[in-house]
Amino acid sequence: MFPVFVASGFAIAGAVMMAGPALIHLMNRNRYRTIHWAAMDFLLEAMQSNRRLLRIRDMLLMLLRALALLLFGLALARPYFSASSDTALPGTSKPPHAILVIDNSMSNSLESISGSTLDASKTQARDFLDKLPASSQISVLALCGSQSRRLTDPFTSRTDAADALDKITATDAPGQLAHALNQARRLAEQTPSLSPYVVIFGDQQAAQWQRLARGNPPEEEMPVILVGNETPAPDNAWVEEFGLPDGLAEIGMPSRLVARVRYRGAQPRANVAVTFQVRDNEVETKFIDFPEGDSVRTLAFDYVFDPMEVDPTRASSIPLSVHLTGDALPADDSRWLVVPLVASTPVVFIDQWSDAEESPALGRIGETWILRQLLCPQTDSQRNEPHLIQPIHLSQREATGEALRAALRDARLTVVAGIEAPSVELVTMLRSYVDQGGQLAIAAGGSFDPQAWNDVAWLQGEGILPKPLAADPIGQSLNNVTDDLQPFRISSKGLLDHSYFRLADLEETQLIDLYTDALFFKTIVPTDPNETEQANKTNAPALPAEEKWLTWTPPVATITASESGETLAATAMPASTIAQFDNGVDFVVERRIGSGRIAFFSSGVSPQWSTLPSTNAVLIFDRVLRNQLASTFQRFNFDVGENALLPLPPGVGDSNIHLEAPDSGLVSSVSPRFLNEETRGVLIDNLESAGVYWLSDRRASDPASDMADANATFQIPISATPTAWESQLERLDEASFTALNLPPQYQWKAGQTLAAGSALPGSGHAWWQWLIIVVIVLLIVEMTVAAMPSWLAWIVDRRSESAGAAS
Repeated sequence: MFPVFVASGFAIAGAVMMAGPALIHLMNRNRYRTIHWAAMDFLLEAMQSNRRLLRIRDMLLMLLRALALLLFGLALARPYFSASSDTALPGTSKPPHAILVIDNSMSNSLESISGSTLDASKTQARDFLDKLPASSQISVLALCGSQSRRLTDPFTSRTDAADALDKITATDAPGQLAHALNQARRLAEQTPSLSPYVVIFGDQQAAQWQRLARGNPPEEEMPVILVGNETPAPDNAWVEEFGLPDGLAEIGMPSRLVARVRYRGAQPRANVAVTFQVRDNEVETKFIDFPEGDSVRTLAFDYVFDPMEVDPTRASSIPLSVHLTGDALPADDSRWLVVPLVASTPVVFIDQWSDAEESPALGRIGETWILRQLLCPQTDSQRNEPHLIQPIHLSQREATGEALRAALRDARLTVVAGIEAPSVELVTMLRSYVDQGGQLAIAAGGSFDPQAWNDVAWLQGEGILPKPLAADPIGQSLNNVTDDLQPFRISSKGLLDHSYFRLADLEETQLIDLYTDALFFKTIVPTDPNETEQANKTNAPALPAEEKWLTWTPPVATITASESGETLAATAMPASTIAQFDNGVDFVVERRIGSGRIAFFSSGVSPQWSTLPSTNAVLIFDRVLRNQLASTFQRFNFDVGENALLPLPPGVGDSNIHLEAPDSGLVSSVSPRFLNEETRGVLIDNLESAGVYWLSDRRASDPASDMADANATFQIPISATPTAWESQLERLDEASFTALNLPPQYQWKAGQTLAAGSALPGSGHAWWQWLIIVVIVLLIVEMTVAAMPSWLAWIVDRRSESAGAAS
């Protein structure tokens, strides 16, 4: 281990100046001329002793002065020792820049008798500050939340750095290691004259580091030191999911809300209370038991939304929540959900028969009849009762001109099934409908002609088909059956990867059995666009954006450039496969176009094409169509740490828009902005706390008063829920860290090792101070020797006597 110098020129200068005293000593030596004088012979004996003393004194003075000059030069060079044997801590001649990252994520807010884990991390960081060399510069970063976005110049004072540590507060947001490392890199780039290294303090949650490892972490040029947390993780229960499977609530009808609760612990936990609340009012409480280890419980709560809660003149929503018995991590014991309440919404169904022509008794029903019964089941006595989905049924002959536009104007979802060949007018109208935000589902079946559809509805990607269709289908319908009938099923591979097909109360094996139960005899074959079509599409003239004619506005999160006057071609996205058959043919294909989305089913619900209508597998249509419908309503549920973009009701001015944070009740002002040419809204930056936020236009003089709520013209609830994986409290140890195979710049250091200071990169930066002290001591000794102290003469005399006695 060799020293490294901050300013090596001073060390060289000190070495050169070290020769100065020796040269001066040699140049000033006395030159004696010998003169034989009898009287001087009596003085020779005394002169011998004195000359020996002077010679020793001069030699000591020369050594002391040379050494003082050398050490003074070394002190000016400011030497330190770098752990060059460690590949993560390369030697450097620059002053150190310690970038401290403090984990303030939800998992690090774990409470104990001695305080939170965040407090312990801050204490470790303060102890680390005390061990830093005096020449170090320090930056302090929070791992997540709005605090993680603030970059300041490095601190030169440890006191200022400690104050910055104290200002970091806990959040309910997930840890963002990649973001923190990017911020550290930016700090390092802003200070190229310093030698940076990153030290991360926190609970070292295994889930965080596993996510970073899976995401191919960058090979940082600067060292990244993980400070180990040796405290064992406690048992923890949390609400992993809470939602409405259909996305929308049926007014006046029972709606099932599903909560998924997970527990991980070394000991079993009994009688855990799970409470369902509506607007903070308890509705129902259930009790569950957990065995030791990792276990999950799924609970269902049925609730009927009162029609009186729905304002037919405007969209309204209601906050719901589910809560557990509290434990050491209270932030994940609750989960919130804002459910939009809608009195009714029309859905257009287009097939080969009209209502007048249909006759279920005679077996003459349109291809959408089963889908209508699936989405809005009605008996004869219920036909006049209001339902969430109001079906509008048109035959292909009726779906023309103004009648079609009038039906589509209020509809958020349109289903087309069993049509042999669409008209150009139908394709043009539906393309405009989708581009404005409408959801379209197309299902094969009946007399569906893939070649005719391809000619009219593909249009090199400018039509309403997600993919081009092969001219020939696979298989044959039962009315044309032959001896070589070869049925096929829905493939289970990757099916449950999509949220469409997950259901509460059913395990994966049960869901696979449900969806693969049906047999299919005939299917259309979607194909990938070839290179020629892609080139033609790129060179094709862009279609101009049509004037908006829908009466509703899509969610602001899906407003695309086409609504601001850009072309439709630029807003079409590639198609994606949602489900396949076991013969490799795509079954469900989706494609986003403009602000809307198209789903294509390559085989329909006709009994001649499959056994789907007679099995529970028909639920696959229900799942896709209901999720399409739910996606047309504004999003009010966000993850903690997300930015919320929300439209404001019409007529709201520029002022008096306030946001009330959960629990704390802190009210802040929000500035409205134009989200597009027609819609005004607000951007809520970084939802840091879990719970329900309230956006309103308080009109009372005191914004925090209860009267302000009463005088508000609107109140919009927004839920922020913690990320589920943040509740996995298992911590990284040195063995599991090694198993992650991170780049060599990432180093694991035990907390005790770092507290002792032995793991600090570039140790010994304070040596220059000790060198100055040694120089001062040498100068004092030099002055003492120059004064010919009596002890020096005594030493010389003793040596002379010893030499005489020996002779």
